[in-house]
Amino acid sequence: MKFLGLAVASTILVLAGCDPSTEHAGGATRDAATEGGVHRTDAGPTGSGGVGDSHTAGSGGAAAGHGGSGGGSHGDPDDASIDASETTLDDAGFVAEPLVDAGTGCVGPGPESLLSAASAGLPASGLVLWLRADHGVYKTVVNRVCAWVDQSGHGNVLRDAVNPPLWAATGLGNKAAIHFDAPSTYLTTAGVLGIAATSGRTFVAVIQLVNTTARFQAVQQGQTGSPGTYLNLDANTFQTAGSREGVYATNNAYDAPLATSTSPRIHVFTISTMVPGTAVLSAIHYRVNGTTQSLTRTPAGLGNGNLEDFSNADFTLVGAGLDAIVAEVLVYDRALSMSERASTEAALKTRYAIP
Repeated sequence: MKFLGLAVASTILVLAGCDPSTEHAGGATRDAATEGGVHRTDAGPTGSGGVGDSHTAGSGGAAAGHGGSGGGSHGDPDDASIDASETTLDDAGFVAEPLVDAGTGCVGPGPESLLSAASAGLPASGLVLWLRADHGVYKTVVNRVCAWVDQSGHGNVLRDAVNPPLWAATGLGNKAAIHFDAPSTYLTTAGVLGIAATSGRTFVAVIQLVNTTARFQAVQQGQTGSPGTYLNLDANTFQTAGSREGVYATNNAYDAPLATSTSPRIHVFTISTMVPGTAVLSAIHYRVNGTTQSLTRTPAGLGNGNLEDFSNADFTLVGAGLDAIVAEVLVYDRALSMSERASTEAALKTRYAIP
């Protein structure tokens, strides 16, 4: 796992333009796949993926590590983001998707208009990140993804300059998607999309697992270098009962009864509040393909069933782990209502032909 840490640290140095001799402002970069999705340092019971809490991603897979500097995710080139205020209109009068420098050998999609949430049947209020694999994807000649540009209008850009995932024109439901085909392929940006530390939020992801026994986080936010201060969708979560869908919330891992599958699925993870001390189960709600999932806490981890301080969370990433396909990701800075969740699921089911 030390080699993964070196690769991750190199990725962040490349993205932020840092001198390798200087220390990153946000703290040490993570160097191992572990409990909260990426990192674990304390000793504990043996899990299915490794010894103690050095958990290597579910039943033998590995989640990606990530390092980054603190601060917001908007408007700072060192955050690998762009200033949303510098928008322009295209020839048809729509907001033009901003151009980014994704590095040598990485080609953009050409002129595009930002997608419209309303036109796609999705709630627009509170949308702070929208990634869809048919828009905003910068890639190499062999379709490795160098950057994925946010469609929400907030100017976020997720990148990986070291081990980029693979873009496919018909990757999921005959629509474009991105295949995270190795443990160290993931896309990331510094900051938590401007969401306040105690604010609720909603993660939505359209994914298809290729490996049903490996750990995979479609969406994750968290604190660099912490044992488990993370929030994420989590197939085969930490010390899972085995091949289950689940979620993770600040050192607390939860299994759903739903078995993992290679069928496409729409995951909606809603957190009503992030006030420390709140009972996790009273604050979270998890649905898969429109069906609410009951949640059972797994037997390990540092948590006590309550939400922990999220004020030092400093990164957002997509696609940590092995081996899955992601077609679309949405993050809201609030908990979507039940009707909004249902309408979002309906729109995405139609788009990706999911029953």
